Amino acid sequence: MTLRRAAAAPVRGFWRWLRLDFAGLVGAFWFFTLSLTPSLLPRTWIYQAVLSGITVTIGYLLGCLVGGVVRIVKRLAAPNRSASQRVVQAAWITLLSAGTVAGAAYLIASSAWQSDLSALMERDGPGPNHYFLVVGIAAGVFLFFLAIGRTIRAFDRWLHRLFGRRVPVPVAAAASVLSVGAIAFWAWTGLLYPTLLGAANDMFEALNDTTSDTSVEPASELRSGGPDSLVSWESLGRKGREFIGSGPSAADITEFAGRPAVEPVRAYVGIDAAEDLDERAELAVRELERTQGFERAVLVVATTTGTGWIDPAAADSLEYLHLGDTAIVGIQYSYLPSWLSFLVDESEARAAASALLDAVRTRWLQLPDDSRPRLVVYGESLGAMGSAGAFVDVQDIRARVDGALWVGAPDSSQLRRELTAGRDSGSFVVQPVIDAGRHVRFWDAHGDAPGAGAEWSRPRVLYLQHASDPVAWLSPSVLWSKPAWMAEPLAQDVLPTLSWFPFVTFWQITGDMAVSAQVPDGYGHRYAAEHVDAWLAVAPPDGWPVDRTEDLRAMLREYCPVATAVISIVGTC
Repeated sequence: MTLRRAAAAPVRGFWRWLRLDFAGLVGAFWFFTLSLTPSLLPRTWIYQAVLSGITVTIGYLLGCLVGGVVRIVKRLAAPNRSASQRVVQAAWITLLSAGTVAGAAYLIASSAWQSDLSALMERDGPGPNHYFLVVGIAAGVFLFFLAIGRTIRAFDRWLHRLFGRRVPVPVAAAASVLSVGAIAFWAWTGLLYPTLLGAANDMFEALNDTTSDTSVEPASELRSGGPDSLVSWESLGRKGREFIGSGPSAADITEFAGRPAVEPVRAYVGIDAAEDLDERAELAVRELERTQGFERAVLVVATTTGTGWIDPAAADSLEYLHLGDTAIVGIQYSYLPSWLSFLVDESEARAAASALLDAVRTRWLQLPDDSRPRLVVYGESLGAMGSAGAFVDVQDIRARVDGALWVGAPDSSQLRRELTAGRDSGSFVVQPVIDAGRHVRFWDAHGDAPGAGAEWSRPRVLYLQHASDPVAWLSPSVLWSKPAWMAEPLAQDVLPTLSWFPFVTFWQITGDMAVSAQVPDGYGHRYAAEHVDAWLAVAPPDGWPVDRTEDLRAMLREYCPVATAVISIVGTC
């Protein structure tokens, strides 16, 4: 008996520690079921479990807050009334029974929803078996956060007792809460945040010094880092070396198109090549002069993602379409992933885009009018937001460049927001029509070609934007209000059962961000083949054999296989 009691003691201790709040548990059960509803992209079971655990924690916290308010009001209104033990037991039994049944039902439904979502995006579904493990892992995540909360609460109570020996109880209560809040604020802003940011900075700085197996030091003088280059191969950074050390040669383009091609120009300046953005921009212009990039038919000023990444599908497709008569230039402004660059200082992307465009355009304006290349700006994700941020409005774009292509721009992109808000009556947020499509258009592969329909004058501005791309739709306002794009008829690449729930939908779309490239091309944040039609609209070539267009699209779709795709917004794929 003694051994049995000793073995049971930890279990009893755990249940005494757990003591879950009734209202909090109501919120936890409710949010757990909501977390299983579909979002924009399919998920693996393990990923679903982690998201459900975080969502359950939020539900429990909100439930506790609501329950606390209700108890205070009840105590003030009827201080001597309390529910009987029998009523309390019946309430707990009802809650646990209903919560278990609802959770099981939603787990089964979630398996079907995820299968439907996977089928919609032409990929294999997760299967139903693993969903039983979702409960266990989600519970573990919830207990982890609960332990942190209980530790903070215990510290608050200890301070309350300590202060209560010297000051009145109300003052002690307020002092303990303020002290815990101040300590927590200091721990995050003065200790954890700088430490984590410093660790991330060191890690990605070290990664920036490495070179991928697919990056080959160029032998061509028409590429930065090659012979006679003003910048060294080592100074380009990992993503710069990937951009320079890949892509088609003149021979590759000639073989594919069946027509003579020239060697494309690629100019790039890494973060280690110069002290500041203006110096890097000037160095990039000198690289263009050295490689005779200003003598090409098309000159693209590309704003990179946080790590310095330029989508190979965008670069290669342009070069194939123009038979190599192109120059693409970019500079690196960070080695942090885009999501981290956005949190730390998203203005750096706009500053880099402005510095490079101003420097290139100043030299471009010095050329005779009849010998200038078409000047086009390009960016993807954070790069799209930064590139668009270099302009005041559409009139400014049309006055300064010969075209703009922005891919998967974040919701926080100011120009995109203004254009969407001023869309023509009757058009939708996911594919807004701006002034009947005269200057600006939004497009994805599920609609007609971007140049179809009404007259589209030049210079042209084109946004590539999927309804299923979480990068385009994640906004803090989704926490508390239903976004306009969910109030419209849902697009064909979005599951019809998608619904909005306070707090829950925000975390679901946040979770979708991490798998935004693990879907086939044409969905989520995968835009590879769409670059072909985009360039044909924004910077149409002369002499391209149209019978090879579909072959080019097919080649681009293979650039980033779904099985190995990593987050595009981090600039890896």
